[in-house]
Amino acid sequence: MLQVGPIRVGGGCVGAEAIIDVDEAAGPAHWMPWYGEHPRTAATLAILLFVLVTAGHFLVDGTGEAVDILYCLPVALLAVTFGLRGGLAGACLGIGLFGVAEAIDGTGDIDATGWLTRSAGLLLLGLLLGRATDQIAASQRMALAAREERRAIQETSRRQAEALEISDSILQYLAAAKWMVEQGKSEDAIAVLSSTLEKGQRMVAEMLPPQHINTNTPAEMSNASGS
Repeated sequence: MLQVGPIRVGGGCVGAEAIIDVDEAAGPAHWMPWYGEHPRTAATLAILLFVLVTAGHFLVDGTGEAVDILYCLPVALLAVTFGLRGGLAGACLGIGLFGVAEAIDGTGDIDATGWLTRSAGLLLLGLLLGRATDQIAASQRMALAAREERRAIQETSRRQAEALEISDSILQYLAAAKWMVEQGKSEDAIAVLSSTLEKGQRMVAEMLPPQHINTNTPAEMSNASGS
């Protein structure tokens, strides 16, 4: 996953090393299920399922209360879409609708055990699935934050390496110009300094965003300051 090696800047190789995430660009795009991309649609579908299951409670003859187990479908949908709060809200809504349907239907064939099993099942489903959804979302946020931090570190390392190359290059030219001045070669020293200024400006411009680039040459800057 990680590769350690020298950074190349402007065709040259800098001695500083940086950590480069080679699979950063090759990684798969972040995928999100449909209910994550369209939570309103998921909520609407969950409400529709609640209505259908409640209607089925009245339409099924005999032991029709068994259809109430289908309340787990909208509860699960709300849990995976909105997390723990959505799961618990869906479970409470399912239990409430079941109670209303039983009160209206008036059959009285659901004892305390039936109420307990249905209520506990829906609550546990909303609790466990909703909590798991929240934990997955938190893990994804942490992974994205770590990825951005790696990118920032890589960018800092790259800029430090480029700055080191510029510093080494300019110092070498300045040392050569100093030696030429000491040898009485003033014209050659001036030529080297002019070339160094142009190269330094070009290398710095490559590091800066386009809006910060100064297009004036050193000669133009010198004439402007002299006038």
